[in-house]
Amino acid sequence: MKAYIDRFEGNLAVIIIEESKQQFTKPIEQLPEGATPGIWLRVTLKSEDMIEIEIDEDKTNLAKNSVNHLMAQLRSKKKESKFKKKN
Repeated sequence: MKAYIDRFEGNLAVIIIEESKQQFTKPIEQLPEGATPGIWLRVTLKSEDMIEIEIDEDKTNLAKNSVNHLMAQLRSKKKESKFKKKN
């Protein structure tokens, strides 16, 4: 299953399953090395517990590229305000 790290709360990571939008928490030390908020994961669930977690590099890079593209589009828009400034 695909999931992503939504945020860290203290020493816990909040992980969201993409399909079901289920939310899980896991101690940060149980995550793969290099895992940070915004990283996509491949997880295996068994009896409502995550038994396997690995970083999904392809999905993470795809998401980062998409965000970078959208940010570039926003930055390239006209910088002037459409409102006239009164002196």
